[in-house]
Amino acid sequence: MMNPIGDRLIWLVLGLVVGWLSGWLVFGWRRGKAPPAPRAELHPAMPTTVAAPAEALPEHVEAVASSRLIDVGAARAAGFNMKHADDLTIIEGIGPKIDELFRANGVASLVQVAHLGVQDMLYILERGGPSFHLANPDTWAEQARLASENRWKELKHLQEELIGGISPTAGT
Repeated sequence: MMNPIGDRLIWLVLGLVVGWLSGWLVFGWRRGKAPPAPRAELHPAMPTTVAAPAEALPEHVEAVASSRLIDVGAARAAGFNMKHADDLTIIEGIGPKIDELFRANGVASLVQVAHLGVQDMLYILERGGPSFHLANPDTWAEQARLASENRWKELKHLQEELIGGISPTAGT
């Protein structure tokens, strides 16, 4: 008969081995799993007038440089929590994930967002997958234009009227 400490030690070692094996099986299986293939077609609900693929954004958008100086100090004084001059998250309705998605698709400045059409933005959101389907970019270009022109009071006023990036008067 073994002593209680020996029994506990055996169960501890056995538990560690089983845990290690199960972790190896789960993570080893996931590592070998191929990532999902990108969708080639648009979502059926997407309008067919959407711009060309995001690799080929409209020329006027790609050509637009962040030539305007964004006054981050004035933005902060107006109550905007800007991390840097082209922080897209100051736009009502754009969070960190959409900011990241836009940057991955070649839209990295407020000036560029200001020059994008709603259809272009919808196309980029569509490329991001189903988690972006609820985003509504109807006012994003206007908000970005106000920000790129350092019109912080007007932007603040507009955003106070918006609910989740959507104008309460839209569709009326």
